[in-house]
Amino acid sequence: MEITNSGLKFEGNWHEIVLFAHVLAHFLKDTAPHRESVEEYEEWMPEEDEDEEDMIEKTADEACLDHYQVEDDFNGVHDELRDAEHKLKDSINDIAHGESPTKDLSEAAKDIEILVAAESIISLRKLERSIYKHIMLKFNPYYFDTEDFSVNLKKTREDRYALSINISDDELRKKVQERFSS
Repeated sequence: MEITNSGLKFEGNWHEIVLFAHVLAHFLKDTAPHRESVEEYEEWMPEEDEDEEDMIEKTADEACLDHYQVEDDFNGVHDELRDAEHKLKDSINDIAHGESPTKDLSEAAKDIEILVAAESIISLRKLERSIYKHIMLKFNPYYFDTEDFSVNLKKTREDRYALSINISDDELRKKVQERFSS
């Protein structure tokens, strides 16, 4: 293990990297300012039964757009179009009965807005994931990034890996470095 200006760097075989990643996670639970950062890292970190392909998948997932509420509100293209169509027909009936079509037109527009927003996010996430998985991670280390720290994992030789943690917060970096230098 090496202490770097920005944190730590550990080199070893897969088993050693996995052990170091777990020890690091355990220590970060007690010291990192944001618990969510550590929980997300624990989901991403390498496991004994995983391999590089698993890390590619987890890194691509981590790097992609977050989930948005509009995706939960989305009922599928067919349902959203059907609902918008019914509301547009209702607006025509409103006009025929001398009523204002504004409410039904507004609701139809919201259905179309949900459809466009959700499908756009889903499509962008698929594209982004594909770019990360098939291009970015072929040339770059597997990485994990939070506001508290970032972690890189790369293969250095046939059966050797390097895991680096970079910590921008001076106090947290010092605590981590002291813990692992002793």
